[in-house]
This record gives sequence, structure tokens and C-alpha cells, in this order.
Amino acid sequence: MMINLAKIADRGPLIAAGLAATLLLAALWIPVLLAGGVSGGAMIMASTLSMWFLVCSAAVVAFVALRHGVMSATQVVGGCLILLIVLSAVLHQSAVQVPLIATVFWLPAVLAAVVLAKSVKLDFAVLTIVACGVVTVVGMTLVLGDTTEFWRSQFSDAGAVVVGAEQDGLEEQREAFIEGIARMMTGAMGVSVMIVALGALFLARSWQAGLFNPGGFQKEFHALSLGKNAALVCVLVIVLSVVQSGQLAGAVATVVIFAFFVQGLAVSHSLVKQRGMHRYWLYAIYVLLVIPHIMLLLAALGLADSIFRIRRA
Repeated sequence: MMINLAKIADRGPLIAAGLAATLLLAALWIPVLLAGGVSGGAMIMASTLSMWFLVCSAAVVAFVALRHGVMSATQVVGGCLILLIVLSAVLHQSAVQVPLIATVFWLPAVLAAVVLAKSVKLDFAVLTIVACGVVTVVGMTLVLGDTTEFWRSQFSDAGAVVVGAEQDGLEEQREAFIEGIARMMTGAMGVSVMIVALGALFLARSWQAGLFNPGGFQKEFHALSLGKNAALVCVLVIVLSVVQSGQLAGAVATVVIFAFFVQGLAVSHSLVKQRGMHRYWLYAIYVLLVIPHIMLLLAALGLADSIFRIRRA
């Protein structure tokens, strides 16, 4: 059913622009519509749906870039931004709010799609998205300065409690929790940009393969390798983040670790297929991703594969 979105987007730039704009607006309005009087579980579901629509909207534009090149993608983005400017002015009394969101989340996916279309190398496209993630965290650091203090101020009212003599320990725990979250948020924003862009790129490429080259995307993903040089850079960034303990170094380390986590997933998929293992092994891996250490183990697997070529062992 998802591939029907690609078929619709392939009918022309104006239709693709309307489809991308509709999907983006759905992503923005689902949480708003469900914001009042719903359970936490419903809000999690709304957030998940919102992210899915956001990825699909970026995937539509990326698909056009893959199929028809930069000029067609530019037409789609231009037409879509015009629609979004009008809608943003009507709905939010600001002509830039919604278009700005679209630009932030679509641009990395479109750039990666253009790189992939020209190079036919998925690793180059993924590295483009990694670069966008790094630019995001560096840009936030340059604009905000002390990013930890900024995020701490944003969360200062979260989980507020009435402080009494007997609640001092609870208040200290709350402050420690906010401090920990604040330190991670800049890196998390960079990863969020990457997640949307990678999801959009992979979805668009799978649509293209499904329509014109069945099985092509699976082969590309199973062979994904960011390379030895990128692995060495990742190790260097991690070492610097440990030695310096700086905000920017930690945020950049989060971004590059996530990149090799993606490669670790590619290695897992490839090994399961190579060795004729049941797909339940992959399901188990994705279920276990709720444990942060599993993500780190997969990132380590991706790093090891770039250096020692595990899939060719």
C-alpha cells in the first residue's frame, strides 16, 4: 500500500507537491488534535504516527529526486513551500513556521537522494545525512552557546514538585534527571534529523526499487558500509568526547555513533540472509533496541565491519 504514494508522486511535480504538503500537515496536526484529554499511550501512538507521516512527506520529495533529478525535485519543493507558506499564514499567523519545519527535515533527505542518484552509492548518501546531523548540532551550539543550560531552562518546569524538608532528596533526583536529559538533547536533535532523513531516503529508494528494480534496495542496504576512514573518524570523535567532556564533542559523538548503528543494522540483516537464518532473529534485534546497550553493540558491530569487513569474512 505504501508504494501507492510513490505512484501518486510520479504523476507530476504539482501532484507530488500537494501530496508532500498534505503528509507534512498531517504529521504536524495529529499530535495537536489528540493533545487534550487522552492517555499517555494514545499520545505515544500519536507521536509515532506523526513521525511516520513526516518521514513519508520527505520520502515523496526524495523519491522525485531519485526518479527525475534535481530540477523536478526543486519544482516539487517550490510548489510545496508555496502551499505551506499560505497554510502557515492562515493557520499559525506566521508565513515561515511550517515551511521552516519542512526545510529542516526535508533538506537532508533531498540532498542525500541527489547524491545517491548521481553516485549510485548508498554509503555516500548516508554520509551526506551524517554530515547534516553534524551541521545540526554544530549550528545549535553556535546559536545557543551553552546548549545544556538552554535545554535545562526548557525542562525546568517538567516534573515540578512541592519541595519540603522531607522532599529534598526527591528534588535533587529531579534536578539530576533534568541535567542528564539536557546534556543529551543537542545530540538527540541531530539524531532526530538523521532518523527522518534516513527513513525518507530508505523508503524512497525502496519505492524506486519496488517499481523498477525489485530486490535492488535490499542488496544496497545489505552492502552498506561507511568505510574505514569514516570508522577511524568515529573512533577519534568518541575519544575526544571522552577526553574533553565538552557539549559539542559529545553531541557529534552521538551523531556518528548513530551512523554506525545504522551500519550495524545493515550487517545484521546481511548476515541473517547470508547464513539462511530465520527472520525472527531480526525481529528479536529490533525488540531489544529498547535497551540502549544493544544500540551501542550494533554501532560497535558497524565499526568493526568497516575496519575488518565482517560480511566478507
